[in-house]
Amino acid sequence: MGRFALVALLCVAGCKVPNAHREDVDASLSESCGDGVLNGGEICDDGNTSDGDGCAANCLSDESCGNGVIDDAATETCDDGNSLAGDGCSADCKSDETCGNGVLDTITGESCDDGNSVSNDGCGKNCQTNEDCGNGQVNPGEECDSGNQFTVACDPNCTKPVCGDGTRNIPAGEECDDSNTNNADACDAMCRVVQCGNLRLEGTETCEDGNTKTNDACVNCHDAVCGDTYRWPGHEDCDDGNTVQTDSCLNNCNDASCGDTFIWQGQETCEDGNSIQTDACVFCKAARCGDGYRYIAGGEACDDGNTTTESACTYGTPTCTRCNATCTVVLALTGPYCGDGATSNGEACDSGANNGITGFCNTSCSGIQP
Repeated sequence: MGRFALVALLCVAGCKVPNAHREDVDASLSESCGDGVLNGGEICDDGNTSDGDGCAANCLSDESCGNGVIDDAATETCDDGNSLAGDGCSADCKSDETCGNGVLDTITGESCDDGNSVSNDGCGKNCQTNEDCGNGQVNPGEECDSGNQFTVACDPNCTKPVCGDGTRNIPAGEECDDSNTNNADACDAMCRVVQCGNLRLEGTETCEDGNTKTNDACVNCHDAVCGDTYRWPGHEDCDDGNTVQTDSCLNNCNDASCGDTFIWQGQETCEDGNSIQTDACVFCKAARCGDGYRYIAGGEACDDGNTTTESACTYGTPTCTRCNATCTVVLALTGPYCGDGATSNGEACDSGANNGITGFCNTSCSGIQP
């Protein structure tokens, strides 16, 4: 087994394969490569064994820059397992960032690269158009000269390190340098890689609590606010990310409820913001005959909670009133009735005021109370 094959075998569990050529990786790791099913140590399987289509012929690389495997079909010359430039492999994996490789790597301070390391041909052996740069002496037009090396005080192009100049000076503490000082991209104005959760306030972040929770005061490194679609327990009842006032969550992130003055579609038919039970809106439902609440202004003379007309009185009520089916008339009904002391209307017994007492007629006048 070759050296790169051994490295690849050891790294199937998740580590990177630094600068390992794809063709050097032992294809025996994935005997079923090309069947369209992800098996064993396969990274991908697109149903074929062709290179250059987003999945390597041996199914051990997705052919993307930064995966730690050099994919020749993707014309990669290096792959160090990340997408940062200035660390010996460019962000597009097309250059090893060495002077003389024919690729202009401005991130390393090159101002030219003619594919050789010969001076006096318009591009110095240290890839500077100023061929005095790199001699270790500060010549006219140079801010510094570190002998073509990155130092805390000097870039290889003989200029002082400045965040935003497009040259990533690692000794000077730059994690990145994307030629601007914009805080809204992946490299902030201090040349730091923006990453939420690193306990370092950077970029457009408004908070940093070192976690990726979405139910606390800091959501994705921005202060939690009503409308961000994430519910902050203890502060919000809900958060649906909209300003609609007719659904279950109001735009102040409170649950919709009767009395909030907003009609919750499908649940409420009215909303008057009060608890009065004799007006047109009762518990956020339109007042109606039979709801048990008398809507005086609506013409109800009564409301006994139903729409039927009773025809008899209950026990113990010599004179009783009943509401008719339209809640417009109060009916006065009188006896005879169970409990008047006289057996009538098919009653089995009637003990008057003693009804319901042991040894006397029961309260329905249908028999003696045991």
